[in-house]
Amino acid sequence: MCILPVTASTCPTVQIPGKFTTKRGWCDPFQLMATEDPQGSAIASILSQASVEATYSGALVEGEKGETIIEGTRGYGEEFMTGQKQRVALPEQIVSSVKALHEKATAKLGAVRFEWVADENKVWIVQLHCVATKSYGRTIYPGNALSYHRFSVEQGLEALRGLIAKISGKNEGIVLVGDVGITSHFGDVLRRAEIPSEIEANSSANVFIVKGKPV
Repeated sequence: MCILPVTASTCPTVQIPGKFTTKRGWCDPFQLMATEDPQGSAIASILSQASVEATYSGALVEGEKGETIIEGTRGYGEEFMTGQKQRVALPEQIVSSVKALHEKATAKLGAVRFEWVADENKVWIVQLHCVATKSYGRTIYPGNALSYHRFSVEQGLEALRGLIAKISGKNEGIVLVGDVGITSHFGDVLRRAEIPSEIEANSSANVFIVKGKPV
């Protein structure tokens, strides 16, 4: 029996944003791997770590023009990352703390993007990748496509992956329709695919630019 709250995170051999399970609370790791990777080729391991009692959660990416984009929501962030929970205006103290972590990380690692969780005392990095992005403003990945597919985020990540698989070349782009963050897994999936894409939001929820100016 686990005394402390734990989080179980799958560690795939190749990153596929939002594809595999991250679960709060105890679960059988062998059953999880057998269910999600029956061939034993996609998931290298499962990481079990002490859980953070989240007051706010979110993600940070470095944009094309040197800007730092910080987004988040109240409580835990899984639903924010998968487009099921809207962004909110973050407290200035949270934004400052995330910025400070970013500055420490880039000083040692160069350009990074990461997911973060804040408890009542501090902000924690829970996942980090050494990479910059080409995102800016509402643009996820830049480009001048000849036509754009309008995609409702309510259809989910797997439907988006299916649409991307049908797109050939860079003459077709995607407009995400809905209150989804540019730092979410929707953004991650489109950036990895290098599909010209942008967000058409239904609300005026803030995108936080720490350095640089939004377009």
